[in-house]
Amino acid sequence: MLPEAQIRPELSDEELPDEDVFLVECLAWGLLRAYEVEGPPVPVREMIKQALPVFERLELLELSLGLYSATYRTCLDGSRLIAVDLEAAHTDRRASMARELFVAFCRSSRAAELGWPCCERPHVYKELFARRLLIPASWLQQACTEDVSVEGLAARFGVPISMMSRRMNEVFRPPPRPDRGETLAQIMFSLEEPWLSRFLELMAKVAANREPKRSRPTQQQVANWLDASPALYQDVRYLLSTWRRQWNIWLTTRLTAEFDCP
Repeated sequence: MLPEAQIRPELSDEELPDEDVFLVECLAWGLLRAYEVEGPPVPVREMIKQALPVFERLELLELSLGLYSATYRTCLDGSRLIAVDLEAAHTDRRASMARELFVAFCRSSRAAELGWPCCERPHVYKELFARRLLIPASWLQQACTEDVSVEGLAARFGVPISMMSRRMNEVFRPPPRPDRGETLAQIMFSLEEPWLSRFLELMAKVAANREPKRSRPTQQQVANWLDASPALYQDVRYLLSTWRRQWNIWLTTRLTAEFDCP
């Protein structure tokens, strides 16, 4: 059986479900809040050394591995550890520790209790989590007002240049998705009432110019409207993002409370 650090992701980030990406980002932000981290570089080594109760007997082991920068292990006695290669470059160690910290959370009993959707395949999401944890979008946007070089930003955040380059592409040049209307419609229809009805009323009025109470649009109709009108897509995407940010605040508060942080 391959070590956990050697298992390759099955999907690219662009193929991951939007809902899972959102939850991964919430977890990263919740950890930053729990540890009261307010700016780069994120002290990921100290976060493991002073693990929160949710990580259950997690320890950091620093030694010469020679195979990979870091790896997660569950021991026979139930203890858990993240082994880090001291010979790896400093930025590579930090990125690897962040990745394995996500694996450690997915392997925790708390993640199972929450029904965390990424538990079965944490390695699909750990690269994404590491970038969100070490390079929060708001921090990167602020830092870019002072330094626009990839090398300078990578040094400031303490991450590999390749990671910073990819994160900048995510934040400033998100890739177009051919199924974006369908994806946004799916997110909309996953909302609970009364939010779903309110969004559908808006869609029916703007896109179909008809009385919403007479005909409730289907998910496919909404997807078609979004694909046909870039302006409508941007407006609805903005409204959904605003609504989800409010939910993010609630989830972050919940995660922080569950982490038993002071």
